[in-house]
Amino acid sequence: MGRPFYFLEPKIRLQMLRITIPLVVILFLGTSLTAQVESRAAEIEAARDRKAQALEPDTPTKTERNLVYLRDKRILERITAGIAGFRLKLGGLASGSGFALGPEYLRRDLWNQTALFRGAAQMSFRGYQKYDVQFSVPPVNRGLYFLELGAVHRNYPQVNYYGPGPDSRKSSRSNFRLEDTQWNGTFGVRPVPRLSLGAAAGYLLVNVGPGTDARFVSAEQVFAPAEAVGIDRQANFLRNGFFVQYDYRDNPGGPRSGGNYFAEYSHYSDRTLGRHGFQRLDLELQQYVPFFNRRRVLALRGKSTLTFADDGQQVPFYLQPTLGGSEDLRGFRPFRFYDDNLIALNAEYRWETFSGLDMALFADAGKVFPRRAQWNFRDLEGSVGFGLRFNVRNAVFLRTDVGFSHEGFQVWVKFNNVFSEGPARAPHTPSVF
Repeated sequence: MGRPFYFLEPKIRLQMLRITIPLVVILFLGTSLTAQVESRAAEIEAARDRKAQALEPDTPTKTERNLVYLRDKRILERITAGIAGFRLKLGGLASGSGFALGPEYLRRDLWNQTALFRGAAQMSFRGYQKYDVQFSVPPVNRGLYFLELGAVHRNYPQVNYYGPGPDSRKSSRSNFRLEDTQWNGTFGVRPVPRLSLGAAAGYLLVNVGPGTDARFVSAEQVFAPAEAVGIDRQANFLRNGFFVQYDYRDNPGGPRSGGNYFAEYSHYSDRTLGRHGFQRLDLELQQYVPFFNRRRVLALRGKSTLTFADDGQQVPFYLQPTLGGSEDLRGFRPFRFYDDNLIALNAEYRWETFSGLDMALFADAGKVFPRRAQWNFRDLEGSVGFGLRFNVRNAVFLRTDVGFSHEGFQVWVKFNNVFSEGPARAPHTPSVF
């Protein structure tokens, strides 16, 4: 039988107390913590039960309901399909023209489904007008040849002009009227799939007059002919050139993979004044990189335009390359920068939110410059922003963008994709008007 605790040696009693007291404390705290954990778990479970009983059905927002209605009722498809060849054409005018619409007649079944005819007339709420007609024969003879003939007349009464060069000031905004009429013919060959080679020719008549936007001074009152070459007298031009394009995008109207590369050389011969003859080289590279089952796409574009004035002549300001607007620097006003040469870079990250609607984040950079030796990536203007892409039959029907730059922000609503289709798919028009 063991000895009572109080008969033990003092040292042994002290050692036993040192062991016993911590054990008692640990057992007490463990029991208390276990009770607290069990109590807390019970509280969480009870809270979940109360929330589950109070849950209400998910109510879509008004915007979500409208988008679902457009998708389910196929509203956009009905607008673009038309009746008996007639349909409503939306957009397609210059940046800054305002909302434009008008009738269009389109037939794709001529000559036993081998030819297309299209004619359209449009006007915007700001008085911009455009009338055009097109006849084309898509690739025949097993996809070897193609032909396109077209004419277009435009009357743009309020085109922005800030002066020449990359250092033009925002406060120098003026406006002018641009009227032009041109006839174009394009003939090409596709020797192998996706590769197009062709030649184009046309005649261009130009008239520049006072702008009608009463908020800003008319351009001829501010800029002398030495600054804005050709503002006092305009010429008519005979244009000819050739192009090459390699297009392997999976779906040109709304690509999610592939690339589109093209180059076009044009010579503008001044037929009336003998002052403004020049050559122009347009280069563009587009690449689409898909990931996550093609639901997300990285769209990249680089383009450059270089001009070469004929001996003793100058490029008129109304045919100079321009930057700014819904197609390149989306954080700047339309036609913000004019000069003889330009370079532009664009990147978009697009992802599908639901069928028929993509969202996009983008970044733009670019500049204009007077001398070709300044072709580099220094001193670029930049803008960033976000947008929406509404798709109909796998093509972009409506595009909205909000762009931000150091000059403020711009909101764009356009009825086209942001990147060009290329010279082999539509007649080239000078500048970006």
